[in-house]
Amino acid sequence: MKNNNILAIALLAFIVWASAACNNGRVYESYQDLEKLEWVVTDTISFTLDSLETNTGTSSILSIRYDDKYEYNNLYVRYFLKDSSQEIISDTLLNLQLFDPKTGKPLGQGYGNRRILYDTLPGNRVLSQSSYHFVQYMRKDTLSGIESVGLKIIANN
Repeated sequence: MKNNNILAIALLAFIVWASAACNNGRVYESYQDLEKLEWVVTDTISFTLDSLETNTGTSSILSIRYDDKYEYNNLYVRYFLKDSSQEIISDTLLNLQLFDPKTGKPLGQGYGNRRILYDTLPGNRVLSQSSYHFVQYMRKDTLSGIESVGLKIIANN
């Protein structure tokens, strides 16, 4: 009976430690799934931050979930950051490498034919009432193999 109590306490301590370790200073995280696993050129992926506490410096991270049906090595994404009055603060074209151009090996984290690539967005300003907008900027109208687009805001320690 005593061993069961020690085991239960150890398991509880591990769960508390694991949940704290997984947070990693995350202030905000959201994903938007794409219908039919396709990103159409007319689709804008938007994230609105209504009341985000940003007392310390932050990092903004773009996440792309993709699979092996994606037919290019890279993905061009246009990124807009707007303030509460919809004034554009930042307008940047990003070139994300999803596959190694020489070997064709998928980059990012994951297993099997599905991966997720994280890329830090330029600048470290996050406004309390701002919105992020992402548009695919490839030469093809419909990109197959893109499952979802996400945004993560992390407080820098």
